[in-house]
Formats: sequence, C-alpha cells, structure tokens
Amino acid sequence: MKLNLNSLMSVATVLIVNIHHNSRTSCLKLPHYTKPCSRHDPNLNECVVKHGQAAIPQFINGDPKYRVPKMDPLFIKQLTVNQGSRSIGLALTLRDFKIYGLRNIKFKKARTLLEKQHIEWDFEIPQVQILGTYNISGKVLVLPITGSGDANVTITNLKITYKYDWTYVTRNNKQYMNITTSKLLFENGRTYFDLKNLFNGDKVLGNNMNYFLNDNWAEVTKELGPAVGDAIGEVFRQLLTSIAELVPWEYIYPDKV
Repeated sequence: MKLNLNSLMSVATVLIVNIHHNSRTSCLKLPHYTKPCSRHDPNLNECVVKHGQAAIPQFINGDPKYRVPKMDPLFIKQLTVNQGSRSIGLALTLRDFKIYGLRNIKFKKARTLLEKQHIEWDFEIPQVQILGTYNISGKVLVLPITGSGDANVTITNLKITYKYDWTYVTRNNKQYMNITTSKLLFENGRTYFDLKNLFNGDKVLGNNMNYFLNDNWAEVTKELGPAVGDAIGEVFRQLLTSIAELVPWEYIYPDKV
C-alpha cells in the first residue's frame, strides 16, 4: 500500500493551524489535568495508564496552549490511498473528513522503558465513524468500482498499540524528549461502508457494491485499514511531539511527585 505523503503532511498542518509553532518556546509544566508519574515509581506503568486515562477527556477537547487540537471530531483535510495488491487495485481519496469516536478511547496498558528510551501504549476504541467525501476508482476483489460523493465508514473494536523512541536534547539547561521513531499497530473488528453516488448515481449498481463491500468487509479492511491507522498514528506523533517540545522531561517523569 502507498499512503500519499501529502496526506500525512495535511494532518500535521491541521494540528498546528492557527497556533504559532516555535520549538524554542519557554518551557511549560504538564497541564493541570495531567498528573506526572515518578520515574522511580515501582508501579510506573499503572500510574501512566491511570493518569493518562484521566487526562484524555481534556485532551480530546483540545488545548491550544499545548498545540492540541480538538480531536472529536478530528478533522483531516485529505487522505490518499493507492492500493495495488492482487485482490484490490484502486485509488481512493478522502477529503474534508471527520473522525468521530476518539473521546471513547480507553488507555489499557503501558510499557515504560525509560532506561531504553522506549515506550509502548495500548488503547482500545469501541467505534469510530468517518464522514466525508470520497473519490474512488479501480477494483475491489473481482469487481470494478468507481464514484465520488459522500462517505460513511464505521469501524468497530479498534485496538491500537503506539510505540516510540526518543533521544534527549538540551535547551536552556532543560532536557527535552526528541521523538526519533514511532509506529502504530492497528487492528479492528467489523467495518461498515456506505458510499453514496457510486457508478455516477446508478442506485442498483451502487447498492450492490455497498452490499458487496459490507459482505466482504474483512478483506477490504485488511487492505484499506492501514491507511486509517497511519493517519491516526500521525496524529499521535504530532501530539506527542508538541508536548515533548514544550514540557521538559523532568516534569513528565520527575524524580519525585
């Protein structure tokens, strides 16, 4: 699968629109709604999950001071997928779409390896709904598909693992985490498709194709799901990078709390 780099850049643009991006901003402490965890806490992972889950409702509503946009719905300007597998060969573009449901995210587990500068977080989301406009052409399994119009895609039982590594950089005698690599693993349950105006508005062909997509949701999602996962992963990376650039490491994982 090829995920258009411009799509990810558009995600990043959305996240910082109307917010002056300056990595040299004076250091901030964690938001008042986010409690730190001592790096020496024997139950560090449990602390991270507890405090992280408590902060999610605040982050979801956005916090411009920390460059955090409103995340439910999460607006993404464009996402382009060029798929060339044996079973699915299509070009799909989603424009001006919104993702609903992130406010219901559950922080399940954390694996915090500070000495290795590596962290992993596990999340679950019962359901997300993607609403926007689409343009599609190519084939799905054995059938040709073409059309443009409104799209409604609902994905259930998302399981996300987000991993990242960092180095340290020093600014004004404070150490900050510099995110070097990150990766999002993405699994989901049932997916539902409703694409309007397929085949230039031919209702018979359009209804049959929607039925076919929903009847073969597992195969279709296997091919297209990673694109959504990559978009969500880019959001995670941007949010994490924003916080890491603004809040010194010693405030995130202090010696004592």
